[in-house]
Amino acid sequence: MCEYLHSSIIAGTNAILPARTISNDHTRKLPKDLETLLQHYHFLNRVLHSIRLLCKHPHTFSPSHDHKWSIYLVRLNNIYRFYNSIFSPIPVLPSTLSSCWTDNFQQIFVTLFHTFKLLRALSRSYHRIMLDHVFIDHPTAPQLLTDPKDISDAVVDHFQNAVPIKSTPSSHISALSDRWHSEYSPMDTVSPAIYDSLLSPLLWING
Repeated sequence: MCEYLHSSIIAGTNAILPARTISNDHTRKLPKDLETLLQHYHFLNRVLHSIRLLCKHPHTFSPSHDHKWSIYLVRLNNIYRFYNSIFSPIPVLPSTLSSCWTDNFQQIFVTLFHTFKLLRALSRSYHRIMLDHVFIDHPTAPQLLTDPKDISDAVVDHFQNAVPIKSTPSSHISALSDRWHSEYSPMDTVSPAIYDSLLSPLLWING
């Protein structure tokens, strides 16, 4: 009865309400290359997790691990070939995981972890702020800068002078406070004569 009522409501709704076809206008948020890289990164993270568990508990190894590895191996080799300019030389992975039993899967873990770190570095997106105009809120002469060089000069001037220096640098170590005087004073345990030979002429020995 409930199914009949549900289908009747849907049929009546479709017959009365206007229908409109909506196209898929979704735009990709990430560049295709970065999206592919992230997929490889997440895949490698899953593989590393399984190898890490085998390193901690090698006695849990079973033939099913070899079967999964045969599937992983195809994709891992494709990843290495895809980023062949990054991985030089391309690591040679074992054809079976059972062959890694002798060292408790440590070497294969190190190899994959190195790959994981490189992909993680590549997957970090680069962000920067582009200033196309700068407003200088001066009390008597406000300015709106649009020229790139003027903007660059204004930004440099801001960061150089936004935080004023409250004191001038000391001209001699004796003018420093007790705290910094002890930090910059020569160490009593080191002889000042150790630097005397630095400016001595080199002795050439003819062989």
